[in-house]
Amino acid sequence: MRLIFCVEYLNVWKRVGLPCLLLLLITFHAIAQTGTVTLVGKVTDEKTGKPLPFANVFINNSSIGTNADENGNYKLPNLTIGNLEMAVSFLGYETIKQTLRFEQPGTKTVLFKLKEGMELQGVTIFAKKDKKRERYLKIVTRELLGTNQFSKQCKLINPEVLRISLDDDGHLTAQTKSPLIIENHALGYRIHQDLDDFDYFASTLYYGGSTRFELLVPKDNAQKKLWRANQKAAYQGSLKHLIASMVSDSLQEHGFKVFQEIPDSLRIFKNVRSQNGYNTIKNHLHTRIEQVRGMRLVQPGELETERLIVSGTRLEIFNMQKKGRSPYSDMGYSYTQISFPSGYMVVTPQGWVVMPMGYQISGELGKDRFANLLPADWKRED
Repeated sequence: MRLIFCVEYLNVWKRVGLPCLLLLLITFHAIAQTGTVTLVGKVTDEKTGKPLPFANVFINNSSIGTNADENGNYKLPNLTIGNLEMAVSFLGYETIKQTLRFEQPGTKTVLFKLKEGMELQGVTIFAKKDKKRERYLKIVTRELLGTNQFSKQCKLINPEVLRISLDDDGHLTAQTKSPLIIENHALGYRIHQDLDDFDYFASTLYYGGSTRFELLVPKDNAQKKLWRANQKAAYQGSLKHLIASMVSDSLQEHGFKVFQEIPDSLRIFKNVRSQNGYNTIKNHLHTRIEQVRGMRLVQPGELETERLIVSGTRLEIFNMQKKGRSPYSDMGYSYTQISFPSGYMVVTPQGWVVMPMGYQISGELGKDRFANLLPADWKRED
């Protein structure tokens, strides 16, 4: 393959000279970047080296995954180049997460070594029918599933894997000893969630772990169409929808308004007062915030498959297609704040966050839960 390309480039050199040759080299590099990666390897016990048959190997927060064979070997084809957060799980072992970056297409070999799991320590474990546990479990369930239109069609299949504790300082915490299975019969997914952290305090939730989506099989074509319609409804106004609209520079067309805080050193007036007791967004325009288009926030990434969302200051986002509460009396729409401690995050043009860089989100989009959560690889197109 390389020899053929070298001969072709030599012939081009003779015919058209260096400028066109460079153009062809650049074009070839761009074409190469659009190829795919096939990931192969083996899952083994870290201490013994023995294979772990039928281990789960998947891209975190997606429906892309596979099972290793009886010898622990796995193969994942047709992966997009760029960053991939891989997760590997096996019953009785600690789930691992590892970020891989591929800049060229082809077959890549990655070996995964898992540690045997240990019983959770320092966690109060309640009996299955304990009243305290039942009360705490209701809170954990509500916070994981949410309270939107789809939450009643979601169910925790194996809540017994949750280890729940109420700390002395009032923090309700939870972890899982094996994946928590959530069935979402509104969107058509079975979700396998390794819950590393769950901390609920003062109506604020922090949780994290690895998430694998599995497609449910519809009972008929009508259910399949319903799931697809519900998925599109869940996508509308979501973070994924917002990011895709930023990248395509079509925020207004998709019903979003985004305002960016002006750095302190560039503000005309640092103290903005309300008029007649009302805090209006008009009073803040051009003094504390500016409305921005997607093209102001998006920069090219290192690869064709990547984009950077860049902002050194906080963003205030309104979904103009959904009524809601906001700090401004003249903007009664769904309101979200997003900030980037590192100044940016890496996404795909389709809205998949591949390198979050610790972004912070609060408000309406901060309430997203498993009832309306779509896998990162979900596509809007039919």
